[in-house]
Amino acid sequence: MTQRPRSTGEMISTLCYIGVGLWTLGTAVDAPFPKAALLGLCALACFAGALRHQIARLVNHD
Repeated sequence: MTQRPRSTGEMISTLCYIGVGLWTLGTAVDAPFPKAALLGLCALACFAGALRHQIARLVNHD
């Protein structure tokens, strides 16, 4: 798979995923257990979204 330059929009969306993931994780710390577990799962999903290009590169390791 060839490397292509990332667009500005892709970089901005990656930063948004990271920011929302950190904010959600911070909120989960102060939440009661059931809500904290769900918020933690959402934070992990946000971080996975931020790593979407690296994950796709690992999956498509042609």
